[in-house]
Amino acid sequence: MAKTDHPLKRVVALTPEAIAAWLLGVEVIRVTTRKDEFTTAEQIDADLVLFVTLADGSEIILHIEFQALGSRIPMPLRMLDYDVRIALEYRNIPIFSVVIYLGGAGANDTGYHTLTDHTGQAHIAWQYGVVHLWQMTAEELLAIDKPILAVLIGQTTITHPERDLREALRRINDSTSGELRERLLTEFFLLCTDKEIAAMASKLFKQDYGLPDPPILDIWREEGIEIGLERGLQQGLQQGLQQGLQQGRAEELEAVTLRQLTRRFGTLPDDVVAQVQALGRDQRLDLAEALLDFTHFRDLTDWLITHGTPPDQQAD
Repeated sequence: MAKTDHPLKRVVALTPEAIAAWLLGVEVIRVTTRKDEFTTAEQIDADLVLFVTLADGSEIILHIEFQALGSRIPMPLRMLDYDVRIALEYRNIPIFSVVIYLGGAGANDTGYHTLTDHTGQAHIAWQYGVVHLWQMTAEELLAIDKPILAVLIGQTTITHPERDLREALRRINDSTSGELRERLLTEFFLLCTDKEIAAMASKLFKQDYGLPDPPILDIWREEGIEIGLERGLQQGLQQGLQQGLQQGRAEELEAVTLRQLTRRFGTLPDDVVAQVQALGRDQRLDLAEALLDFTHFRDLTDWLITHGTPPDQQAD
């Protein structure tokens, strides 16, 4: 799966109505999941399965897949499998499925497919929506009347970086506030996977708004990671942190991680701080990445229960 998989899921989770309205092309009243967050999708082995209430009060299932290069099973067959599973689970609700292709993937996928019998006649036909995000220009994305979509600009083709990035940042800043703004800006930078684009976005962010950098930039800087490594920010984060740790900077990573956790959840209980400080080098690296997915304080405590250092072990 793409390195941008988690940021895109988080963007949908943060702004589900805007994303659903964009993909469906109709007015959306409400978007929910069934059971716990993403549980239904995980049971079906899909990326996202959302239940959307339309303006007329009717309900539709919106199934979203994010796909970059490297899928072992052809995407059309995967989509057929997913739709059959969803239809069996929810037989009376219409389904609309869409694949959002990233980074050059799916160039030949039109969303229309058939399986033929021995005579060449189609005996199974299916279709789904297709969005080649990497083929869209920044201008096309910004032309859509949904300001929140500006967070995706780093996955499009940007021919006028300063102009388009400045407009994208303006839309995010003007249409959101508080924690939502901070979290969307974090995803914005994670999705800027070109290092020059990410560097320019960071410069414009400080120049135009004079705001503190999003938490992810603090982590990159503290570990000497160049913004937007060519193989992707998530991979760059992991590689850069590992290099930093090998150079004896584990204590700095611990301090940065604690600072970001405090920024996300407020003052941490002493026992939680002690658990973080007791982590070994690899565990600190894992936590530095995992905290990007945390939305509640319980996510942190659960992670520490699962991954924390046993009492009889000491931190490296």
